[in-house]
Parts: sequence; C-alpha cells; structure tokens
Amino acid sequence: MLKFEKYQGAGNDFVIVSEKELIEKGIPEYGEFASQVCNRHFGIGADGLIILKYVASMPFMFFFNADGSQAPMCGNGIRCFSHYLVNNHLVAGNEFVVKTVPGDLTIRVNYDEERDDFSARVNMGKPIFNIKELINTEKEQFLREKINIDGKEIEISYIFMGTDHSVIFVDDFSDYNIDEIGEKIENYTDLFPKKVNVNFVKVYDRKRIEVITWERGAGRTLACGTGATASAVLARTFGFVDNKVNVKVPGGQLVIEYEGGENNTFMTGPSEKIAEGLYKFQR
Repeated sequence: MLKFEKYQGAGNDFVIVSEKELIEKGIPEYGEFASQVCNRHFGIGADGLIILKYVASMPFMFFFNADGSQAPMCGNGIRCFSHYLVNNHLVAGNEFVVKTVPGDLTIRVNYDEERDDFSARVNMGKPIFNIKELINTEKEQFLREKINIDGKEIEISYIFMGTDHSVIFVDDFSDYNIDEIGEKIENYTDLFPKKVNVNFVKVYDRKRIEVITWERGAGRTLACGTGATASAVLARTFGFVDNKVNVKVPGGQLVIEYEGGENNTFMTGPSEKIAEGLYKFQR
C-alpha cells in the first residue's frame, strides 16, 4: 500500500505522493502509475499526479496529467504541492522555492491553520512570446492568428507560460462547442507538435475575465492555473485588462498580476487538502 494525499485548488484536483514511496514499492513507470491512480472509476481520481522529488536538496514538483503524459508545470498543482510541503513540514517559513521543469518558482503562502484556510502567491516567471522553436511556425510570435477547425475560422494565440497554452477570446462561450473544439485543437499536431492546452476567454471589464480550459491530457477541468495566467497575460498584452485581474474559472477564482512586457507574472489562489490514505497499486 502506498501513502498518498489529495488536494484541490479551485476545483483542479491532484494526488500527491513521494518518489521515495514509489521507489520503495518498486513502481518504476510513473506515467502508467499516473493514469491508474488518476482514473476516477478504478483509481483515486484526479486531474493529475504530483510526485515529490528532491534535486540539490530542494523540493522538485514532477507532474503527470491524468492520461499519464508528463507536463512541465501546473499552476494549480504548484499551490497544492506547496500546501503539501507545508503540511508535512518539508519547508520552513512563509516563502520558499520549488523546483519545476521550466525553472525555480518562488512561493509565498498564507495559512490560517485554525480555519484551515490556505492560499499561495506564486511567481510564475516570465511569459515566453518568441515561440518559433516550440511550435510549427515560421513566425517569431503566434498572436491573433487564424486557424481552420472543421470549416470554422478561429482566431487563436499561443504563448509558453510554464507549459504550452493556446488562447481564444470569445464574446459568448455558447458560440463554441468547447469540448469538441478543445479536443481538436489540443490534437492539432501539425501546428502544436507536443499538443496544447486550449483556453476560451471572455473579458467582462478591465478587472474581470472568465476562463474555461480544455487541458492537454485531462480534458475540460474546473481550473488551470497556468491557463488562467496565460489568458490574463494575453488579455493584458492586447490591452483588454489592467495589471491585476480577477480570473473566474468553473471551480473558483484566481488573481493574476502582470505589468506587461518582460515582467514576471504572479498567481494567487487557494488550496484545500481533501484526503490522505493508502492506495493499492494494481500491477
């Protein structure tokens, strides 16, 4: 039996385990394990698996989607991972660094243990706009470009915000079959060779947007932290919103701060511990 904890951040849920546990239990294939443990019928059920590794004596967040594919980072996941680290006394103080595939991220937490109220502000780093080497395009940037999906012309943008994100601004979500179009754009590998996350974004005013995300490897989720960040960054870049924006997602709300240009982005949002227990791994 393998020890696990489960957390959710704005409805995006994750199983978190220690790599030490996986090694002790002889589980070498982390992707296969992720697909089993994230299965909502035969496993614990989650949008993703987070594995605690250590690199240079520092905590490293190793992330897998529900389908077993690896992703560089997860915004809601890193808040939940930070909560896990704090709960298990693996970090000291209210500010610390977590290593991820894209780089080291600084986390500042606010935790009221009596009320069990946890939130984290994460320095998400700089958005990457120059993406010629990341997707199949001759353009240095891929902003407000047109693609054709089933005969429908769609204006879409792409940036790298810890992981691959495409963004579509909409007047009304009902104008789009989000699940169908999201899945087709995710798998539009002629343009996005590593597949892509797809964010549908509605701007309400200078301080409020709403985002629905079709996540690569997970499908439609209740929240995507990097997706909310990418959406707010592009809304700011296109002049739709101010430097600080409230992002409504199906599972709650996040706050994204971005001054524009080469500045870092910051995401603030909640995390909640849902459960802990022992999982019987099916070989």
